[in-house]
Amino acid sequence: MLFKKENPQTIIDGLDKALEILQKRYEQKNITLEEFTKKCEELGKKRQKYQKKLEKEQRH
Repeated sequence: MLFKKENPQTIIDGLDKALEILQKRYEQKNITLEEFTKKCEELGKKRQKYQKKLEKEQRH
């Protein structure tokens, strides 16, 4: 099985876009505050993970 190398910056950009969409859904009252908060936390954790990977790659 071949593994694709992930580009952390591309993933971070995608997570940022997902956060924008989530914000719009909340503003339009399509999701509850609980759902919004939960998803924001999940996206934040993922973003932090890939930010660390990006910083590690840039050091080398």
